[in-house]
Amino acid sequence: MTIKTIFDEISETSGDNAKMEVLRKYKDNDVLQEVLYQIKSKRIKFFISQIPSFTPLTGMVPASLEWALNQLKEISSRRVTGHDAIKHLKMVLESVSADDAFIIDRIIDKDPKIGLGVTYINKIIPNLIEKTPYQGAKSYSEKLARAIFTKFGYAYSDVKMDGRYANAIIQNGEVELESRQGLKTFIPADSILIKELSTFPDGVLNGELTMVGMDRYTSNGIISSIVDIEGRGKAGDRNDKDTAKKLIAFEKKRGSYKDAVAKIRYTVWDSITLENYFDKKSDIEYRDRLDFLYNRTPLKNCTRVAIVERKKVYSFAEAMAHFQEMLLRGEEGTILKAPTATWKDGKPTWQVKMKLDMSIDLRVIGFEFGEVGSKNEHVYSTINLETSCGTLKTNPAGMTEAMMKDITERADELMGTIVEIRCSGLSQNSKGEWSTLHPSVVELRDDKMTCDSLITAQEVEDMAKGLKQIIT
Repeated sequence: MTIKTIFDEISETSGDNAKMEVLRKYKDNDVLQEVLYQIKSKRIKFFISQIPSFTPLTGMVPASLEWALNQLKEISSRRVTGHDAIKHLKMVLESVSADDAFIIDRIIDKDPKIGLGVTYINKIIPNLIEKTPYQGAKSYSEKLARAIFTKFGYAYSDVKMDGRYANAIIQNGEVELESRQGLKTFIPADSILIKELSTFPDGVLNGELTMVGMDRYTSNGIISSIVDIEGRGKAGDRNDKDTAKKLIAFEKKRGSYKDAVAKIRYTVWDSITLENYFDKKSDIEYRDRLDFLYNRTPLKNCTRVAIVERKKVYSFAEAMAHFQEMLLRGEEGTILKAPTATWKDGKPTWQVKMKLDMSIDLRVIGFEFGEVGSKNEHVYSTINLETSCGTLKTNPAGMTEAMMKDITERADELMGTIVEIRCSGLSQNSKGEWSTLHPSVVELRDDKMTCDSLITAQEVEDMAKGLKQIIT
């Protein structure tokens, strides 16, 4: 059985769980593992934009795919480059079977197009592909925040972004954007953003995608649509006709696609070297990483790449004042960072979220089943909630499996009942519709008969902000 046959079987199977079961049948195939690694590992790059024209092998015994995989390492290791690399790839393609040439095409493209990402592949073949490192921040803690000033004397207070997270991996002028989960984020290569990022030195930037002149909710939706169109759907195999339909639908709703792409911008808050990224850690201090961004990158020539807004603060009270200032300006909050902080995968104590934390009670107006093909497709995984006045609506996350099972069994009797949620504040989109920031379910409140209105929810938010203000 060829690797192409396995790929075909996986791609023709519907649902993530079913696809993983197909992969499980072949998980001990060493060649399959090497193919998946060369495709999905961020360490492996070929620097070839497209497959060269070649003459398919006929009348001769083809070389093995194992041989071809070793030959590709000549390119990824940069032992052969430029035109020599293209010639070498052409030689490899002309030496293997049609099925294996198909697989090599997928390897060079860095996309298996089987509908399974790194997370799912690693579930079946543990630790096959390096997971994408991500440095987050600890949830708000006064003790942690004060400790930064006690130890370092000052801190950086960065405005907390709420766009679409993306790592920008830059190698030899090539730019690849990826999500927190390691999924490729497709933005047109001829966009202003990608052209500007291609001028940066090799390395990895951490930041978020937003759009010029738009609130984060609108921009997140538009960017998601662009990524879907450019990536041709989840499995990457949508045909040209269906993609064209998506594009027409986009322009009917959003206006010019080209103009939308031109408005995508990238706000950077950190950077590490390629080696550090692959090692998932860096000993370079945060203030030195900032110095690199400010003084050794072409930021001054960019219109779509910028460094996140930040302020140097010298006390906990000053940090809280900056946090309040950003809330009143409509931002989500701030991130407090130690100046000598190193970089690592995880949530280190030297980065603390200064976020609003509030709880409100809302009324159940409906339920939604989980995504088809997921483990929750037959249970309610989402509760639709609203205020007593119906002005604010939200769909909180954070339910346990036991809670999902319970609401599925009692859905009818739970309609109209009260649920307590926790969130990071209230939000309003460009249409004037109210919702909540990062909501999660706390508990079902069968002991309550009434819930918050928009007005009382706003009062709760104001109180939470006021409580922050009195801390000294």
